[in-house]
Amino acid sequence: MRRKVPIYVKALLVFLAALFVYGVVVPLVSAPIPRQLFGWYVVATLIAILFYVSSSEAAWQEFVAPFRELLLGRTAFTKPLRVLVFIVVPLVLGLYFKSWASGTVSPPGGLRVIHPTPPGSITFKGKRMVLQEIPTNPLRGPDAARLAEHIEKGRQVYYQNCFFCHGDALDGHGHYAKGFNPPPADFQDPGTIAQLTESFLFWRIAKGGPGLPGESTPWDSAMPVWENFLSEEEIWQVILYLYEATPHQPRTWGETEGGGH
Repeated sequence: MRRKVPIYVKALLVFLAALFVYGVVVPLVSAPIPRQLFGWYVVATLIAILFYVSSSEAAWQEFVAPFRELLLGRTAFTKPLRVLVFIVVPLVLGLYFKSWASGTVSPPGGLRVIHPTPPGSITFKGKRMVLQEIPTNPLRGPDAARLAEHIEKGRQVYYQNCFFCHGDALDGHGHYAKGFNPPPADFQDPGTIAQLTESFLFWRIAKGGPGLPGESTPWDSAMPVWENFLSEEEIWQVILYLYEATPHQPRTWGETEGGGH
């Protein structure tokens, strides 16, 4: 006869699976979940599991059985386990958080550079790209129909990946925007992409916050490394869409030496 899996084991497996999906699967297929939203997802999962294990009196009694045994059991195993759970673990956690919270916080040494100087070249998925040798978006061509197709695909890429932070109106007021410091870029602002070359945008999108130079610390951008999720063509397409959906035109290397996210 097949042995029944205890309900508390099922609950634990569901919780671990949810953590794996939120922390590993979602960032791989779309974009990382902001920390605050991740916490709410975990809370919602725990509430759903609680509803499940309390759906019947029998299920609830089976779920709380190991906890009751831990609290009331008088075996040679439960007594030392209680000492571990209720004394040793809280002491270890308390010492950890005490050391974490007692650290000193130094104020920023200077102003954060919003538009850092771009590097001379970058490596995109093993391919070396010299930014100054890319005067304009390589997808801009004389074929208007083809250009419109690229812009439409760029719009799709934006709404599948970018609008959660940068917003439906491209103004930096997306669903996740309040969870970031600094906030996502406002593409409608004439101080952002209107000041930048398209190759600069490619660098910033491809390398994200981790690709910022030291001058942009201490409050680095939270933008993901989109090189891990998008192709080269998709990044150029979304750049086309950004300029098409805003009243701005990209700068060229003859007009400016750089700008940033």
